[in-house]
Amino acid sequence: MKALKILNTIAIGVPTFLLILGLVVNDSQGDYIAYALFLTIFTGLIQVILGLYLLYHDSRSARLQIYIMTVLLFFAMWFLNVKIFSSDILTYILFPIPLFLAIYLSLIIYSNKTEKRSFMNAEWNDLLFINYEINPKVLEKYIPKGTEIDLWNDKCYISLIGFMFEDVKVLGMKIPFHVNFEEVNLRFYVKRFEDGIWKRGVVFVKEIVPKHAITFVANTLYNEQYQTLPMRHERTSVNDSLLFKYEWKKNNMWNSMSVKTENELIPIEEHSEAEFISEHYYGYSISPRKKTVEYEVKHPRWNQHKVLDYTLNVDFKTTYGEEFSFLQTLNPASCFVAKGSKISIEQKNVLP
Repeated sequence: MKALKILNTIAIGVPTFLLILGLVVNDSQGDYIAYALFLTIFTGLIQVILGLYLLYHDSRSARLQIYIMTVLLFFAMWFLNVKIFSSDILTYILFPIPLFLAIYLSLIIYSNKTEKRSFMNAEWNDLLFINYEINPKVLEKYIPKGTEIDLWNDKCYISLIGFMFEDVKVLGMKIPFHVNFEEVNLRFYVKRFEDGIWKRGVVFVKEIVPKHAITFVANTLYNEQYQTLPMRHERTSVNDSLLFKYEWKKNNMWNSMSVKTENELIPIEEHSEAEFISEHYYGYSISPRKKTVEYEVKHPRWNQHKVLDYTLNVDFKTTYGEEFSFLQTLNPASCFVAKGSKISIEQKNVLP
């Protein structure tokens, strides 16, 4: 909303300034006034776009509905007057309407409180976690400044996670062809002490998605480590069991992780390993200037499916590099599947 207020102020302020300047200075040719009148065309266009944008995000607003309907009525009457009526009286009646519309929309824009919008709203569904207990020294170069490794029962974990990103909205808008897609990431767990409490978060070694735009936005704005690769998934139900499978193609070879679970949902137990791994609500990354980037991820507590069996076919060296090739022969410490939920990713905060 703050950006809309600035844009509206510029759209109205520039022609208004030129009009006042033309009245104050010796503008015998009327240049300033002419420029001001010409720019009001762009003012009207910008305001109509702003009105449509606001109505898109708040379709139930009676004030915005009145504004758009009045705009449409004005253009309809102006067209009829030019093509059919040619009435000077109607012209005089219509002439001041754009000014009243500009004032009316401005009052709507400036009366709205500036609210901090979530960067992204989406759903994370059917999250398959495969977890490894590792030596924390492996992760030292990946730890952002001001954070430290978060341990569970004195154990350091790294997790390979596959899930569905669904119903994605960036700043409230759905991006065509980027609404539903797979993601597989390798992450570990950190914590940061602030204002007397520990913030528990994650750091991503790499995140794989099939969409180039997602990779560009996440890496540019949030300093993440996204990579775009061909991906596919399966979610099927057989009798009383469920099958979840996530795959990605690297160097012409398909990597995969799959799990068979019971159909029934059960709570994630308090103080359990699964709770530790799933209950981290911040993301941390390192900016190009070596500063720590922090963002909050909001979601309710998840339920889980009981795992019956799982299989893993991953070339860790090819996907994640030589330093994580040891995961190829390391037996996972655990595996679980969280049902998931709606989530929101909040605006980033660059820490001092």
